[in-house]
Amino acid sequence: MTGDWRDFRPAIWLVMLGIAVILLVKPWFLGAIFFGGAIGIAAKVYRGRRRARLAAAPPRRRPPR
Repeated sequence: MTGDWRDFRPAIWLVMLGIAVILLVKPWFLGAIFFGGAIGIAAKVYRGRRRARLAAAPPRRRPPR
């Protein structure tokens, strides 16, 4: 994880591929497969970033009662 937009490159490429399929193939909804993949990959990248951020943060402590 680099922490910038380059982490989302696979999702961006899948969206572009989905748009190309929609424009070139007659049943336009076949492009939805690529959009779904892009959403899945983006969610996976987001989860990985979140886990890395939480692992780097100091542990939270409860205040004494």
